[in-house]
Amino acid sequence: MSRVDSKPFFERREKILVVVGLIGLLVILSSLILLLARLIVVRENTLMQFEAERGFSSSTLLLLQEEHSRALSAMAEDNIKGIGVYTSNGRLRLGLGSVPNTLPLDRFYELYSKQRGKPTPTQGIATYNKTTQMIEYVRFSRLTIQLETGALMLEGDGFLPSPLTFSDVVYVLFDGQSYYYKTILVRIVTIAAILAAVAFTFILYKIYLRNRLYRETIEKQESLVSLGEAARTLAHEIKNPLSALTLQMALLKKTLPATSKEDLGVMDQELERLNQLTNKISDFLRNPIGNPEKLDLYTLLDSIKGTFQEQIKITKGTNQRVYIYFDYDRARSVFENLIKNGLESYTKGRAFVEIEVTKDKRQMIHIYIKDRGEGLDPSQVSKIFDPFFTTKIYGSGIGLSICSQFVRARGGKIKLYNREGGGAISEVILPSKPTN
Repeated sequence: MSRVDSKPFFERREKILVVVGLIGLLVILSSLILLLARLIVVRENTLMQFEAERGFSSSTLLLLQEEHSRALSAMAEDNIKGIGVYTSNGRLRLGLGSVPNTLPLDRFYELYSKQRGKPTPTQGIATYNKTTQMIEYVRFSRLTIQLETGALMLEGDGFLPSPLTFSDVVYVLFDGQSYYYKTILVRIVTIAAILAAVAFTFILYKIYLRNRLYRETIEKQESLVSLGEAARTLAHEIKNPLSALTLQMALLKKTLPATSKEDLGVMDQELERLNQLTNKISDFLRNPIGNPEKLDLYTLLDSIKGTFQEQIKITKGTNQRVYIYFDYDRARSVFENLIKNGLESYTKGRAFVEIEVTKDKRQMIHIYIKDRGEGLDPSQVSKIFDPFFTTKIYGSGIGLSICSQFVRARGGKIKLYNREGGGAISEVILPSKPTN
């Protein structure tokens, strides 16, 4: 594969690699954010469990020993809303504060099964109730509580004292607002961080596209500079022998017999084509602005329409006069080239071009030159304004480059794209006000 053919493939592969890399970066950043959020939630759950254990240790024993006043004071210090001691079937036996009369023990057994792996652990478990926005701490085995706290006292006969013969379930209720707000904050920050990561990735992609556009522009400018120097030298070197050949052709027409006029006509036609080519190159290299003046666009298009034998229809998008600020010769060259390209795109059938003029909300003038020819090859659209690129057998490839340069110099642009239903559209966009 040639170097010219491999460059677009490399550019497409480069873009794919950049997109894949940015997606990978986004996935990594999002994973790290989610992992950090998970660690913070785990930390908060651990703190919740710790606070629940501490509150249980400081308040429950006082309740069991019927030290209600001291128990209430300890509950206030630990932000405990209620403490209850329940029987094995979930009925309240001893309570202080806001606690339910019955406990759904099946739900707590299920929580134990999921988080502990066994239904009767020796340590309590704290969970957050989304409905009540409270932290519920449940601990089974009353005997384990007494043993761990060291408060188990035996009678002289070795039996447990009757006041301490309590049931198996202890329930402690904490205010969960602080935990709730922290978890909500973690979620908000996580979502904001992920959105920031997405925005950061998108910004990187836009920077890449802009840098790529700058790189392409610089490469094109460098090639145009080199091409301009070569074209200037070539045009200068061609003009001298071309002048001599034109002079000799005039002498031959006078001296040779009439039978040679047909051959001389072919030579004269080719010399004229070379002369036009050098003039076009000179137009391309010199100042493209020229002498701008206020031109009536419809009048200009009507005058150009008369130079073609083919049918050309002009559709006026507005009944008002439309003016452009353009050098007359350059404006005529632009529209003649585009209309000619549209007519030459037909390979069969009668050539026909439709011109439509509209004005948008920004007061930009849009001139659409529409045809029903062969249309544009999508693989060549990006090169269509490159100097000396042509798909025509006898084309020079300089016409569209000159048109584009003339229009850009007046603050406008040219777009070429395929027309729905077949053919192509050449769209010229120009400001309706003079530019500096």
